[in-house]
Amino acid sequence: MIILFILFILFILSFYLLHLKETFTSYINHSKLVKSCFSDNDLNTIDYSFSKIVYGNNYKSVCYLTPTKYLNEIPIISWNGYYINNFCVDKSNRNKGYGSHLLNKVIKISRLNNKDHLILQVNSNNNSKHLYYRFGFIEHSKGIDKNKNIQLFLVKYL
Repeated sequence: MIILFILFILFILSFYLLHLKETFTSYINHSKLVKSCFSDNDLNTIDYSFSKIVYGNNYKSVCYLTPTKYLNEIPIISWNGYYINNFCVDKSNRNKGYGSHLLNKVIKISRLNNKDHLILQVNSNNNSKHLYYRFGFIEHSKGIDKNKNIQLFLVKYL
């Protein structure tokens, strides 16, 4: 009986670790998809040492998740959240559900890791803000960047 219990625990543990391995892959060099959506200047604004990359369906969408406790450049809601950065959907596959799938996956990962919120920054002119609003993100604050663009910080409480 004890052996069956130990085998069951090992099975659950291996499933959990496999799931994390599939959804969280450390990443050092930016993928081609990320580079197609963001300039080098945009990509060089954050330290990615603690970031994890998350891919959506068929690698048509991607983003980074960075624990908020490692960031000083964003509004801090708590130290127990994720900052979603470089959220990108392949240009030829936009408005086909890939962004929604990725955002669902990010929310699921965040809840599995007991995070209490997600935060992201988006240009006020970027149409992707409508996706975030649909998923329950609300405006936390806004500001003007060095190029005089209005940037929104959106938060979703989990």
